[in-house]
Amino acid sequence: MGVLLLALGLACTRGDSPPPRALVHETYVWQRDWSPELSQAVTEAPSELGALRVLARERSGPERTPVDIAVDVAALVRSGREVVAVMRVDGTAPLEGISLQEVATHARAWRARGVRVRGIELDHDCATAALPDYADWLARERAALGDLALSITALPTWSASPAIARLASIPDGIVLQVHAVRAPTLFTPEEARGFIEAWSQATGRPFLVALPTYRVRLRDGTRLSAEPREVARFLAGLRERPVENVAGIVWFRLGHRGDPEAWSIPTLAAVVRGESLSPRFVPRLVDVGGGTWDIVIENTGRVDADAPARLSLSGNLEILDGVGGYTARGTSLVARTPPRLRVGERRVIGFVRGSEVTLAAP
Repeated sequence: MGVLLLALGLACTRGDSPPPRALVHETYVWQRDWSPELSQAVTEAPSELGALRVLARERSGPERTPVDIAVDVAALVRSGREVVAVMRVDGTAPLEGISLQEVATHARAWRARGVRVRGIELDHDCATAALPDYADWLARERAALGDLALSITALPTWSASPAIARLASIPDGIVLQVHAVRAPTLFTPEEARGFIEAWSQATGRPFLVALPTYRVRLRDGTRLSAEPREVARFLAGLRERPVENVAGIVWFRLGHRGDPEAWSIPTLAAVVRGESLSPRFVPRLVDVGGGTWDIVIENTGRVDADAPARLSLSGNLEILDGVGGYTARGTSLVARTPPRLRVGERRVIGFVRGSEVTLAAP
């Protein structure tokens, strides 16, 4: 009997370790001008997003002039989500004359109006050499926040500082930024993986990872983009090979219909859920009368993507011309730089006149 019980005990303890906890997902609402489209996006954000980190106050420019963001508080209430009020402080100079009470005031006012305020966050790219002083400042400010939780954003370069252990012990949470860290790169899965592994080893405390959902144009005109497939590849790798202490993801930033430089909400949802990211474009001829058709391309897939570079036609073509970056070449429309279409977006890319005209699938 003892042998049998021992065998049963070994059977229960053998095998794979328990599956890792699912990552939490949150998002930044970082726009400085709240539009009706943004308010709608806040209420229609994917259900997987558990909290909104909302820019409430900013100190920017040489003088770090304070600016309060005119946030649609009613939209935050309607969302029903937990909210973190964020203050961004530009530059790497010391934080003299700046207080977390500046954003805590907003957080308490929002809470009084029915928002599920969880706490506040400071976004400040402190110089690595100044981290000891930053830690002292945070400790003093943290003591005056009462029941408001405090989180801060952090840079991967901080992980090599001797002050990192103390700094990481002060706030209730940390969000590690792994995008736009080293110019001219916006994001690569391999670099981001290295950042989070180094941070985890240096701090030994749970943290969240900020991932990009946007495009940006550099001063020299170079376009950098956080491609959904690349970010999804990083996320899949994190799920398959978890990094100790990584508790979740904060997406930067929540896009909306009026924000063409950020992912659409369907694309963000598809990446978070691990859905297929294969693009799908449907071309159409729209009769506008007089034997003329508009040539329309529509993104019917689940991911924002560049439209086809070439679209071919057949039939008796009398006139063929392109618009929006497309030009006619023989019986085709060709774009040197195809436009990016968000999920559900359709665009007229040309017109044709003739008879028995048909379009080939892209």
